[in-house]
Amino acid sequence: MPELVEAWVVAAPEALALVHGGRTYTYRELDQCANRLARLLIEGGVGPERVVALVLPKSADMVVAALAVQKAGGAYVPVDPAHPAERIAYMLADSGPVCVVTESGVAGDLPVVSCPLVVLDEVGVVSRLAELADSVVTDGERVVPLDVHHPAYVIYTSGSTGRPKGVVVTHRGLGDLSVSVGERYLLDQGSRVLQLASPSFDASVLEAVMALTHGAVLVVPDGGQLVGEELARVLVEERISHTLMLPAALATLPEVELPHLRTLATGADKIGTDLAARWSCRHRMINSYGPTEATVVAAMSEPLGGEGVPPIGGPVVNGRLYVLDGGLRPVPAGVAGELYVAGPGLARGYLGRPELTAERFVADPFGPPGGRLYRTGDLVRRGVDGSLEYLGRTDNQVKVRGFRIELGEIEAALTNVAGVSDALVMVRQDGVTGERLVGYVTVEGSAPQPADLRAHVAAVLPGYMVPAAFVVLDRWPMTPNGKIDRRALPAPGIVGAGDAGRAPRTPREEILAGVFAETLGVESVTIDDNFFELGGHSLLVTRLTSRIRTALDAELSIRAVFEAPTVAALA
Repeated sequence: MPELVEAWVVAAPEALALVHGGRTYTYRELDQCANRLARLLIEGGVGPERVVALVLPKSADMVVAALAVQKAGGAYVPVDPAHPAERIAYMLADSGPVCVVTESGVAGDLPVVSCPLVVLDEVGVVSRLAELADSVVTDGERVVPLDVHHPAYVIYTSGSTGRPKGVVVTHRGLGDLSVSVGERYLLDQGSRVLQLASPSFDASVLEAVMALTHGAVLVVPDGGQLVGEELARVLVEERISHTLMLPAALATLPEVELPHLRTLATGADKIGTDLAARWSCRHRMINSYGPTEATVVAAMSEPLGGEGVPPIGGPVVNGRLYVLDGGLRPVPAGVAGELYVAGPGLARGYLGRPELTAERFVADPFGPPGGRLYRTGDLVRRGVDGSLEYLGRTDNQVKVRGFRIELGEIEAALTNVAGVSDALVMVRQDGVTGERLVGYVTVEGSAPQPADLRAHVAAVLPGYMVPAAFVVLDRWPMTPNGKIDRRALPAPGIVGAGDAGRAPRTPREEILAGVFAETLGVESVTIDDNFFELGGHSLLVTRLTSRIRTALDAELSIRAVFEAPTVAALA
């Protein structure tokens, strides 16, 4: 990765590389900042086969730090400071970093770690960085020479054992990824790429590759989640030409004129036919697919034409895709099978988990000796033209609004609640709220309340893994052969603060409470009920703000709902 970026430092040193708020970096300035930090990290023992945790928000500093770790020869582990403290502590302990790179606004909330902290805005660190050379870091300075087989980054994904697992990805597939997206997305030096993904997800790696390996500009927006009108505003004001957008975010985007947008890439979740048709007629639209275990993208479609189910396309450069049955035999076109991925882009495996690695990365009977296949767990079907259609999952892993979730991890968190004897989490389809996670528990003795279950899960798991509703049962409904009868599990009645919530006190609160209830498909809400805890999500926020504008004749941003998610606060 460093060489891919450094090529543009030589070719176009004064070209703009990175924008965040009022800060801008040319390729020369980006490289110099990363070189200085890389040398500081090397002094601290960072090098190939060693990990550095980056506990930083989405920012220019995060981009510089990631590149600096790779220049030093190490692999970075992005850790979202907004994650629950217990999850952060686990990731820092499990990854075994040589050091943790962070900033002063975050450092005080970090758990105690056994390795040094590098606080980027600390006076001593700033002074030391100013003393270090800003020339390109060479193999002679690294602990050992950097090789493409060394790890480039480690991304933690949801784990079926109840703990997230670290996917170790090497540099091998990054060159192929750069060529593939350059050709398919039509990237060039005039491109401006929006960094929309959280650094905790590998989509952020793709965004960096899209921009920084093609001499383009990476634009990092301020603030948190971007959806709806605010996302459209950023696309227009920042003159974004290329963006990778999850279907859930795309569904919130108003159909406004985006004059600079040349390529709209989507992926990470199944995109609906209507959504694809609506946007593919406006912009060049590419559907992309890839597990974290395959250097972000394993397949890309041709430009979507707006007709039929959007395919996930064919393999990236030097990649191979197989549709196999349970005996690893290829299935005919039109027949569903499990998707297996092969090629140099495959991850090394799971950090510190050789058994899981051996289970998911199996011997490749079709390629060169010693090759491997990755079992994706995704069901696909190959069309007569060779392109693949995504059908769903084969295991207990799900995707909800683009987030890859192991239901077992949520179930493990629920079984740790006092009084819970067993737990089951499933995705239910609701006519109003769409797909949502529902947690079911059986209890012994004093039963915890749904609010208690929510509080416990929210304290240990990121927000996208917290079920929208909980159901407490005395016992499971069973089938005649003694298994849990999932079809007999009752649909949850979404409740909020209940008796603890206050009734509306003003006409405005009464109108807002009515709009909340209508949008969520419930009978009533109190002014203290949290929109998101009642099953609301980014798609419904758009619907909510539209209805509020009509009901109160008032302008309301989508961000306002995220910042004030109760009737009382919003009023």
